[in-house]
Amino acid sequence: FYSGTCRCDDCCIKNEGKKNESFYHNIMGGCIVHPSRKTVIPLAPEAICRQDGSTKNDCEKAAIRRFLAQTKHDHPRLKLVILLDGLYADNPTIAMIREYGWNFIIVAKDGNHVSLIEAMNTLYDEGQVHHHKIVDEENNTTDKFRYANNVPLNLQDETERVNVLDYIEIDKKRIQHVWCWITDIELTDDTVESVMRGGRCRWRIENETFNTLKNQGYQLEHNYGHGEKHLATNFAYLTFLAFLVDQIQELACPKFQQALNKPKKPTRKRLWRKITSFFLTLMIDSWDSLFKAIAHGAKAQKIAFDTS
Repeated sequence: FYSGTCRCDDCCIKNEGKKNESFYHNIMGGCIVHPSRKTVIPLAPEAICRQDGSTKNDCEKAAIRRFLAQTKHDHPRLKLVILLDGLYADNPTIAMIREYGWNFIIVAKDGNHVSLIEAMNTLYDEGQVHHHKIVDEENNTTDKFRYANNVPLNLQDETERVNVLDYIEIDKKRIQHVWCWITDIELTDDTVESVMRGGRCRWRIENETFNTLKNQGYQLEHNYGHGEKHLATNFAYLTFLAFLVDQIQELACPKFQQALNKPKKPTRKRLWRKITSFFLTLMIDSWDSLFKAIAHGAKAQKIAFDTS
């Protein structure tokens, strides 16, 4: 949510006191993702908004601490590998993940981790950096890995020690794509491919989650109502709940899958339009009959006038 006029007590403020002062809410979302599955399972999101009693704006660094703590509280026995953007490749976040008994794979960017890159270069000169290559002749692609274990994250005395994986994908057009991650999973020739696939599936949080919520009919960015306190955030929570129900159905309900995948190029927008049109025109006694009608087609009927 973003506005130059509409605000509430939860709003963060940009350019406070200036002519272009504006007010905003953000939300941090996390999902359970898997490299071989397109479907994602969203967890409870964390609102990025001004906290009760605070005079300062909220931020993503503070929100991730609340998000991880709440996830651990809600799912104390769930074993997770936490996938994060490079913004969170810092000592406090890594220490918190380790405290909760989880593993992590976090993006590392050259501009933000100069000392980490320098440490890798030093290890390379000392012959302590390992290399591994996988050639897929059928698809004409090559995967190159460069990795080292127990590397200092930065120059602080009490810095976290991490394992670093550099990965280059050479596609069938011979174009190179480069990634770098830090992790606490031990890197060997046998594990680097799994870590790479885990790190790359973080994209599903961007594409299958936020892109879907913004562009596939959920209208996450729509202002359904701002209210005086919490309303905009609650609408975002309801949107995530609706998305969770749909993802569970897409993962586990054959009839939902048939209805969604009826056309050659299925989209959620089409399914939502179908559901809406059926609800407005037909008497429906169950979800089962609704999904069957969408998947197999409904019998045409004449319009009946209600003259009562």
